[in-house]
Amino acid sequence: MTSLRVCSYVTIRDHCPMRFHVVDSDIVEFSLGAARETFEFVFDATALRDFLRLGTTALGEMDERGQTSAQ
Repeated sequence: MTSLRVCSYVTIRDHCPMRFHVVDSDIVEFSLGAARETFEFVFDATALRDFLRLGTTALGEMDERGQTSAQ
């Protein structure tokens, strides 16, 4: 068994409601979207740290591309 289970595909845009709930010291749940149209996912602490590192790298690359296209 892998450490990922994919259930759906989403696109998250500006002003999307986002919430989180810390379940315990090693689990956090995220909910995105309006109350009746939520997308939810769960991270353990290690996976969340990895995802945040990856996200920080992705934002840096996005910023670089934005600066390049503005020139």
